[in-house]
Amino acid sequence: MANLPGSRNISRLKKWQRLFVNRSLNMGNIKAIGFDMDHTLVVYNREAFEALAFRETLKKFIASGYPEELATLAFDPNLLIRGLLVDMDRGNVLKVDGHKYVKVAYHGHVRLAKDVRRSVYNIESFKAGSLLSVDTFFSLSEVQLFTEIVDYMARNPNKIQKSYREVYDDLRRFIDQSHADGSIKTHVLAHPEKFVRKDKYLALTLKQQIEAGKSLFLLTNSSWEYTNALMTYILGDESDEFTDWRQYFEYILVSSGKPGFFTGSQPFYEIQTKTGTVKPLAGPLAERSIYQGGNAKLFQQLTGIRGDEILFVGDHIYGDIIRSKHSVNWRTLLVIEELGTELVKLEALKRALSDIRSKMEEREIADEDLQVLHSKLRWQERLMAHSQANGEVKKAEYIGKEREKLATKSGRLATRLEKLDFEIKTMTEARAARVHPVWGELMKVGLERSRFADQVADYACLYTSAVSNLRFYSPFKRFSSVHDMLAHDF
Repeated sequence: MANLPGSRNISRLKKWQRLFVNRSLNMGNIKAIGFDMDHTLVVYNREAFEALAFRETLKKFIASGYPEELATLAFDPNLLIRGLLVDMDRGNVLKVDGHKYVKVAYHGHVRLAKDVRRSVYNIESFKAGSLLSVDTFFSLSEVQLFTEIVDYMARNPNKIQKSYREVYDDLRRFIDQSHADGSIKTHVLAHPEKFVRKDKYLALTLKQQIEAGKSLFLLTNSSWEYTNALMTYILGDESDEFTDWRQYFEYILVSSGKPGFFTGSQPFYEIQTKTGTVKPLAGPLAERSIYQGGNAKLFQQLTGIRGDEILFVGDHIYGDIIRSKHSVNWRTLLVIEELGTELVKLEALKRALSDIRSKMEEREIADEDLQVLHSKLRWQERLMAHSQANGEVKKAEYIGKEREKLATKSGRLATRLEKLDFEIKTMTEARAARVHPVWGELMKVGLERSRFADQVADYACLYTSAVSNLRFYSPFKRFSSVHDMLAHDF
C-alpha cells in the first residue's frame, strides 16, 4: 500500500508543493475525483509542444497564400503567459486587473502608450466576453503566432490584405486542420519522450486516493487513440500493482467535448477498443470500459455520485473549472503548472516586495502630511482675505508670509511625493520583470490582482502547481479557507 500522508509535515512543504484554498473543502466528503488529461495528468514539454504547434500552423498560412517571408517567424516560449486577453479586431494582447482595467497592452511587439491604452479600453468599460481569453497552454502558440503576424503587418503595410479579425479566423481554421490531419499529434505520438514530461510521483498520488476509497475517473477531450498512447507512456510501467493505466480509473471518458459536457445532453457511446467501432450506451457505465461523448448530469445518474461529492481536477479555468462548478456544482482543483517556477522566483523576491511596501508606507505618510499642509494653506487664504477685507494690513502681511513658508514646504513635499511615486513604479516594474520580462506575475498586475487571479479565487476551491502535490495531504483532509474575510477582519 502507498503510505498515506499526514498533516504534520505540511508546514515543511515548499510553497510550490502546497495546495492553496479558496473555499473550505472536506476531502472526507469526496467520493470521486475526476481528472482532465492534457496539461493536468499529462504534463507537456511546453517549449517543444508549442513550438511544434506554431510551426505546423505557420506552414498552413504560407500554403494558403500568405507571404513566404512568414517562414522566418520564430516561436518564443517566453513571450506570453496565461490569463491574457486578445483583442482580435485591433490585434492587441492585453493584461487586465480584477476590475477590468487594462494595465498592459501590446500591438505585436510594441507596447501601447498609457494614453493610447486608456483611450481605447479604459475610458469606457469594454466587454471581456467579446475578447479571446488565453485560458490554456494550448492557446499560447496560437496567440503568439497571431502576435507575430500582427507585428509583421505593422512593419510591412499592405503585404497582407486582411483585417486582424480575418487573420485570426484563418488562424483558428488552420489550427483545427492541424489537429484534424494529425500534423501535431503524429509528432507527439511518434516521440512522446520529446513532448511529454513524466511525473514520477503521479502513480503514487493516484494510488493513495484509490486506497482511501476514492473512485477515480478520467474526463478528457482527447480521442481514445491519443489518450491511450499518452496515458500508457506516463503510467503504463510506473507500478508493479497496476500493469495497465486503465486500472487506476473506474470510468474513462474521452472525446467529451468540454465545456459542453457540463452543459449539454449528448449521449454516451461505448468504444470497442479491439475493433475501433462505437455503439450507443445500452446500460450502466461499466468499469474500465471506454466511453466517448456524454454529459455530466447523465454521468451522475449512471454512477450515483452527485454534485459536491465529486472533485474535478483540471487546468482550464473555463472549460474545466468554471463550467463544472456552475453547471453541476462539482468541487474544483485547478492545476496552475507555471506556479511551480513562479513561486520559487517570488520567494527570492520577498525582500524586494518588502522594500516596495516600506516605500508605499513612506509615501502614504508624506501624502497625509501634504494634505494637512493644503488644508492649512486654504485656511490661511481665508484668514488673509478676511484681514484684508477688515483693513488689517499688518495681520494680512504676516499671514501672507506664513503662507509663503507653507507653500514652499508644500512644494518640497509634492516633489518628494513625485520622487516616491517614481521609485515605487520603478521598483514594482523591476520586480515584475524578474518574474516575467513582459507580463510580470501571473496572478498580479503590478501589485493588484489580475483578472485571472480573480477567476481562480471565484471558481477554484483549491489550486496547486501539479496533481502530484495531492500526495502531501491526507485524502480525508479538511481544507479551511481564510478568504471569506473582509478587509476589516484583518
